[in-house]
Amino acid sequence: MFKFIWNNWWRRKERFILLLIGAAVISVGLTYLFGLSGSNKETIIGELEERWSSSYDIVVRPEGTRETTEEDGMLDPNYLSGIQGKITREQYETIQEIEHVDIAAPIAMIGYADYTVFLDEFEIEEPGLYRITAEEIVDDGIHSHTEVHHKYLSYGEWDEFVENEYESETGPDGFVYSKNTTSIGPSSGSTMEHVMMANQDLPFAAIDPVQEAKLVGLDEAILDIGESRYFTEDDQVTQTAYNVIEDEEENIPEEELAYLTTMPVILSNTSNTERAINYTLEKLDVPFDPAEAANIVQESIQTKGESLEKLSGEKIDTFHYDNREIYGHMINSVAQMDYQTGEVLGSEESFIDRTVSTEGGEHIWDSSEINLDSYPSPIVYEPITSPFPERWEKGYQLETFSNEDTFHNDTFDSFRERKDIGEINGEYTPILNLKGIGFFDPSDLDLAIDPTHELPMETYRPATAERVLDQDLNPVNPPETIKPTYDADSFLANPPAVLTTLDAAEAIYGDEFISAIRIKVSGVDTLTEESQELVEQIAAEIEDKTGLITDITLGSGIQPALVHVPAINDQEEIGWVQQLWMKLGSSISMYREASMGLTWLIASIMVVAVIYVWSTNLVSLLARRKEFAVLLSVGWRPSQLRKLLFTESILFGLLVAILSWTMLGWMAMNEQVSISPVQILLVGLFGLLIYMFGAIVPAYMAGKIRPYEAMRTGEVKGSSSSILKTRGIFTMAVNHYIGRWKRSVLSIISIALPTSLLAILLFITFRLQGVMYTTWLGEYAALQVESAHYVAMVVALVIAIFTTAEIMWQNIAERQDEIALLKAVGWKNGHIRLLIWTEGLLSGILATVVGLAPVIAFMWYVYGGVPAEELTFIILTALIPITVGILGTVVPAERATRISPIQGMLGGASYKKESKWMKYMLMTVFGGIVIAFGYTVIHLIAHL
Repeated sequence: MFKFIWNNWWRRKERFILLLIGAAVISVGLTYLFGLSGSNKETIIGELEERWSSSYDIVVRPEGTRETTEEDGMLDPNYLSGIQGKITREQYETIQEIEHVDIAAPIAMIGYADYTVFLDEFEIEEPGLYRITAEEIVDDGIHSHTEVHHKYLSYGEWDEFVENEYESETGPDGFVYSKNTTSIGPSSGSTMEHVMMANQDLPFAAIDPVQEAKLVGLDEAILDIGESRYFTEDDQVTQTAYNVIEDEEENIPEEELAYLTTMPVILSNTSNTERAINYTLEKLDVPFDPAEAANIVQESIQTKGESLEKLSGEKIDTFHYDNREIYGHMINSVAQMDYQTGEVLGSEESFIDRTVSTEGGEHIWDSSEINLDSYPSPIVYEPITSPFPERWEKGYQLETFSNEDTFHNDTFDSFRERKDIGEINGEYTPILNLKGIGFFDPSDLDLAIDPTHELPMETYRPATAERVLDQDLNPVNPPETIKPTYDADSFLANPPAVLTTLDAAEAIYGDEFISAIRIKVSGVDTLTEESQELVEQIAAEIEDKTGLITDITLGSGIQPALVHVPAINDQEEIGWVQQLWMKLGSSISMYREASMGLTWLIASIMVVAVIYVWSTNLVSLLARRKEFAVLLSVGWRPSQLRKLLFTESILFGLLVAILSWTMLGWMAMNEQVSISPVQILLVGLFGLLIYMFGAIVPAYMAGKIRPYEAMRTGEVKGSSSSILKTRGIFTMAVNHYIGRWKRSVLSIISIALPTSLLAILLFITFRLQGVMYTTWLGEYAALQVESAHYVAMVVALVIAIFTTAEIMWQNIAERQDEIALLKAVGWKNGHIRLLIWTEGLLSGILATVVGLAPVIAFMWYVYGGVPAEELTFIILTALIPITVGILGTVVPAERATRISPIQGMLGGASYKKESKWMKYMLMTVFGGIVIAFGYTVIHLIAHL
């Protein structure tokens, strides 16, 4: 049978060579696309990871911490800062024991302390009344907020009058203070002499040092200065009780005891706020007069200092502190060492002592001991209709809260509900004794450089927001970046400045002290379907064993949300800000979209290739119909004919497989692509399948041939009537085309399919700037049109040209008598070419209609109609299938022109003697392919 097949091929050398070229094109197309699939997967994953890093794969939270926004799969970037406890150590340890949990890094948001930091002292040498003005400027990136505070200080001769009029050492802002009390900065009621101070809400959090080091490399971010170091096992947490009320009784009730928790801490060297304080010291122009001094002091009491504000004064000194200086003083004070040099500081340089009574006697309460004032509190969003849903699908409104200011006996509004800690143990808030052991630099952590490309890591940097619309919905161009402030109740939460250990959080809050646990799953290095499945399995196991809730962050991405920030207190309204929220599951969706995009490219090539093989086999069947009928008449069975066609297809399929394996293996050896052995095997199997599927219909039709058909040639039809009356070349071409409509449909489909896909790609490239917009991250990763898409479509169109050429080749073979007759009656070669080209033109026109219909539907979906400006684009795109149809007839037309009038009398083509040089050339090519294939296989096996 193999010799029979070879002789048949060789008798039709021109068609055989055309089949070989077609097989080579299919091989190149499959090799390119499968090679691309390996590198493309890496490109997609790399692009997604570049756009959106995943420091952790799962976040575990307590029940009841889900927000209304999560119903839309949206998780705001402030979510971690508002969770206070509810996870136990037992649940944490259970999670650690689960198989495949590589890292389980808990975070316990402890809360905020209103910390007063010492800045500097000022000198007063002459008696008199003095005014010290503190001007505090806070810049949130949009507005600059300024607050001015006045304090008045008496010195020398004025002291007696001040002390006689005041019943206590301290009083409201604006009152006159004696030299034994403090004249200081904003919102402070401390009682120190001649010092300038600043207040700041100091955020605290607790971590597991070992797990946090594995998660983000916190241990590697410790500043290598002086005694600065990371946590060790020797850093212990202790808790003691003492009596803050002078009482000589030995058995003091528990409710009268305060609890002091001593804990190791490391501090961030980075402040994320913009703040400055200017101090001005003035001596008031009020000469001392004993008769008037008491009146002046009394009037200031009655007017709450307003009478003193009207007095002029002589400027004695000015002081300026920027945010870096204020923050530096604060962390130096807490750590009792210099964060720039590591030098250990003495008490006179770092903090101010205060003395209180304790159970064991006098207790020195220094600035490393502070009261924990408030719990962490979440931002609350109310979903609203986005004013521009085509740009921001989701819109939210910030809720505001009214809080009591007990210090000033007033109320104020904020974006977070102020939750005072109040009583935890006894009647007193927790008192923390901070033992600074080191400083860390957040910029040295193993995190994405761009914070907009990272999962929420509020432990180390704040969430971001950009003002894009003002309060009247006018665009803000360029957008303005919002900065966090140092207040605990601000919109953007500041990262914890102080980190301690889990033991400290447990000592303060008891059993339920962990806020969230960030999980990294072992074996999950990249974003794939397999990793996503494993992470989902671990998340389900965590929920089942602990009762906690989980969110899978591995396959998540970012999506912009529009948030309305209303006006509060006396501040101006910010307007509308854009935040990059976490869209749960969006990255894995993009990965799947991108994989699907490549899949439909490969599928389209395969479909066009199957149609091509189907066409070639069908043409071969029609050309050999009489031959097959003769074989049946001499005893062949229909099953043998089917076997013959399948064998021919398998031989070509093996050729495609060998070529594809060789090229792909060569690319893998040269490390041009990263592809698995399974994928290399699949590319060859797909080549075989293409040719086997393409042989099914022709093999079925071969079984329907009857021996009597040995007396007929061509495609047998029951009717030979023409659709149009033949009046010229065009009508003759139409009648021939319709007369063989079945094979013509194959030509139309083979051209229309790649045309449709190519037109959509061109539309995306030129009208959507190369991007099909779906989700925000997808604009950059999932559906971006690249050169690979066009290469795939060109391969498909080349195969379509071969399909058309093969069909037209057979048409001409069946019409040799007719063409010979036309030439005998005077038709010129140009007329013959025009006739054949016209049939190709008909294929192109019909393929245009079939191929561009999906494109128009796509435009309708995007625009809600076909915009007028796209008509030119559609017309130009229509040239593609028409050109393909004509190109497919060029070679057959030339063959038709070589038919001489005498061939019509001979009743068919005459076959020339075999050309030995062609046989040797083919043998050389085949031998080269076999040698290259063998070398590739041996080389790949050696490297396995």
